[in-house]
Amino acid sequence: MKIVHVASYNYLKDGQSYYATDYKIHQGLVRNGHFVYPFSYRDTARCATLFGSKKWGAGKTNKRLIETCRNIRPDLLLMAHAELITLETLCEIRKMLPSIKIAMWFIDAMFNERNVINIEGKIAEIDALFLTTGGEWLERFTSPTTKVAFFPNIVDPSIDVYRNFEQSDLPIDFLFCGTDYKDPVRQAFLSSLSEQLSGLNTRFAGCLGQPRIFGAEYMQTLSQARMGLNYSRRNDVELYSSDRIAHLTGNGVLTFTPRIPGYEALYKEDEIVYFDDLDDLVSKIRYYHGHPDEGASIAKRGWERSQKYFENSYVTQRFLDVIYNAMTSEEYD
Repeated sequence: MKIVHVASYNYLKDGQSYYATDYKIHQGLVRNGHFVYPFSYRDTARCATLFGSKKWGAGKTNKRLIETCRNIRPDLLLMAHAELITLETLCEIRKMLPSIKIAMWFIDAMFNERNVINIEGKIAEIDALFLTTGGEWLERFTSPTTKVAFFPNIVDPSIDVYRNFEQSDLPIDFLFCGTDYKDPVRQAFLSSLSEQLSGLNTRFAGCLGQPRIFGAEYMQTLSQARMGLNYSRRNDVELYSSDRIAHLTGNGVLTFTPRIPGYEALYKEDEIVYFDDLDDLVSKIRYYHGHPDEGASIAKRGWERSQKYFENSYVTQRFLDVIYNAMTSEEYD
């Protein structure tokens, strides 16, 4: 098929986020044999104005997307977030290409109302919607004309290339890369965690006053970590996690995560380490620090799970199966 993929891509950041889900989905579709045209909608908007404003460049972006579809005549228009793309643009594209399918994927949290408003503003023209959030947050978007399905945070075997569970001399005992959002509760949790892990070689990036890291520096840091923390802004939403969990498990890092509702359907107890609270987390980190072989076995099983079932060509094929009725969203594992 010919696919136009409307995503961030972040070309203007010079490869800073080459491991982003945008690229993983793009490459998964290509590996499945499809032509995929990248439409970087935010960069297109920024380049359309003198001052690099997404807001003021949105109109030009919509016009250029219509022209792109006119020139390529894709079978599928696949969008990621696409908050700058309007319902009117989708209607115009469907009018021009009556047989086209329009689908959308979304990895940001649905408890952010702006994301809900964005989707609801387009849902009338969306044939299939894929979210990394489950339960009622997913079901609210179901309609007679729109199929919805959960999808996991994905890995790419050409990006997530490390097998840390095979290494015995990793310099970082425990890693957390993620912002604290200036949230007092989150800051207190991470600060206390850092203090209680004294004696271990820890690395915190993007929080506790430490700068964020990107690109090859980020991936190199991942490659040096034995254990890592998956900790999203909220951990009580069914099946929702940031894509951090795919970065960790996909590179063979022993991954610790809160008990996210429903998450045992994705990772079993012997594939990642679930914790109940801060004391439980600290206790388990120290245990596996002292029992590295046990930790490596869990990390290996988590890596195998991610690389098999959450691999990008596997997941994107499931996208297409749902979009083209090869399987229903209820059958989607």
